[in-house]
Amino acid sequence: MEHSLQVEWVKSLRDSYLAGGASMYILHGNVADVVGNEEPGGYVAEPLPDYLTRKLFGSYDLVLHYDLGRGLRAFAASDAKRLTQMNALLARVLGERVELPRDPTQALRVIDRLIALLLVGAEPASRKLAVLIDYADMLCPAEDRAGEHLATLLNWARSPVIRKVNIVFILMTDGLARLHPLLIQSGHTEEVQVPLPNEATRRAFIEHQFLRYAGNAQRLAAMSAGLTLANLDRMLRMLTPAPPTAQPAAPDEVVKPVTGAQAPHGPAISPQADTQLTALKKGLIEAQVPGLLEFLAPSFTLDLVAGHTTAKERLANDAQLVREGHLDAVPMGYLICGPVGVGKTFLALCYAGTVGIPCVTIRNFRSKYVGETEANLERVLGVIRELGPVAVIIDEADAAVGNREAEGDSGTSARVFAQLASQMGDTRYRGRVIWFLLTCRPDLLPIDLKRQGRCEEHIPLFYPQNTQELTEMFLAMGKKAKIKLEVAGLPDLSKTPALSGADIESILTRARREAFLRNQPVDASLLEEILKNFRSIRGAAHELQWLAAVLESSDLRYLPPDLREKVQQPGAMEALTRRFAELEALGAG
Repeated sequence: MEHSLQVEWVKSLRDSYLAGGASMYILHGNVADVVGNEEPGGYVAEPLPDYLTRKLFGSYDLVLHYDLGRGLRAFAASDAKRLTQMNALLARVLGERVELPRDPTQALRVIDRLIALLLVGAEPASRKLAVLIDYADMLCPAEDRAGEHLATLLNWARSPVIRKVNIVFILMTDGLARLHPLLIQSGHTEEVQVPLPNEATRRAFIEHQFLRYAGNAQRLAAMSAGLTLANLDRMLRMLTPAPPTAQPAAPDEVVKPVTGAQAPHGPAISPQADTQLTALKKGLIEAQVPGLLEFLAPSFTLDLVAGHTTAKERLANDAQLVREGHLDAVPMGYLICGPVGVGKTFLALCYAGTVGIPCVTIRNFRSKYVGETEANLERVLGVIRELGPVAVIIDEADAAVGNREAEGDSGTSARVFAQLASQMGDTRYRGRVIWFLLTCRPDLLPIDLKRQGRCEEHIPLFYPQNTQELTEMFLAMGKKAKIKLEVAGLPDLSKTPALSGADIESILTRARREAFLRNQPVDASLLEEILKNFRSIRGAAHELQWLAAVLESSDLRYLPPDLREKVQQPGAMEALTRRFAELEALGAG
């Protein structure tokens, strides 16, 4: 019996086709992975085209598979007898000497001719034909201006005659946005997302393919969230060295059908392998979305954060709710704002460390190629959904997330914004995907992302406000930099001007450098000397960022006490807003 949790999307495809919903389906997402399912003869893991050919189109007289690399061919997975029958049928319909082409234009013409002959020729009209097109975005890319291949595909999808007979087209692409938009938007095609394997699917794969780890299948399945089955296979093979007599596996061995009876036996994995597993998983997931997603290692907790008392307390309480499973009581996300160097990224990392969840940052996913930006983001979001619970940090968010009204990039920024807004507002992931938008200019973020139900908690951060907070900040940054500092070893900070966390880190780095050069410890006298000569550049841009943070705060308790008292005076907020507008008009940002 099929492993229904892995191939639930197949059921929707089958039901739609049987109901006459469409004759052309676009499979997108995790199409390059293997599909695992249980059968009477054992568990089988195989590539998607093989699975479709055997399970969904097993009764079809002819299955054709096309990609630009291998050309057009009859396809029967591993069934040699069925392949012979398909080739014989092709010879009868197209002629004994027909050669199936590799060129895409010629291949589509052959398929078109074959369809016509099956519909009006001597072969029975009940013949069933399935056409699988791999890498469909290369055949009909988003930037295609000629539209020759697009027209052919749309003609097939729109044909009422084809929809009445047993002819079906399956287009496969890992990025829907890379495919021509007219094909996606057509009312005659239907999109089916192939998701990353969920925990139950990964567990079944481990139990059947790696019997040596069967006793730890549940733990391994939980730890491998976000991995494809192909990469899960790689991770487990790399975890335990092969026996000395074993031959190295062929590069494509992972996608060959392997039954449980053939799976390797051996001792169960020990809990001590967690660190190795985490490192392997990190590398494999980053390889799944190369250059788009980076794992951060939150080695600190909120206990290390100096100052920001109210913000820290709020995040600590939310972290406790997540740990206790009260996910419906936590925000979908946080907007962390404030001047440069105030510690926005560090605070988000410490939150993730306190909860004990992975932390990732979305890197530059934008591309100059049409459709590539949206496709990159689609892949990243697919991984993030399966990784949960996870903290997702988007730094410089005002530049990264786009805008619904952006112009000049053919609508790419608007589409990126729509993708992110849709994911951020999906309440099914509340407490599982926790967003952190970090920015010095929260006013530049689209209001849609800052509303309730998305990044709803707006936390402003400010530089240390008094001597006590400065002292705490020096001690915290010393711990982060692994410099032993004590209160008694600090200079008098009562007359020290406002310093950011980045400023203090820079001061400590300079002190460490001088300590090495002079062969002396980092003490109060050395720090006092460094402080005396240190200059922190401030200007109108800094004031603008400070004002933006004040105006963005979603709770007055986040503001320092003296500022909180000030803004509660009649007309204070209006005055700050006017000053912000003045600075913005002067180009201070």
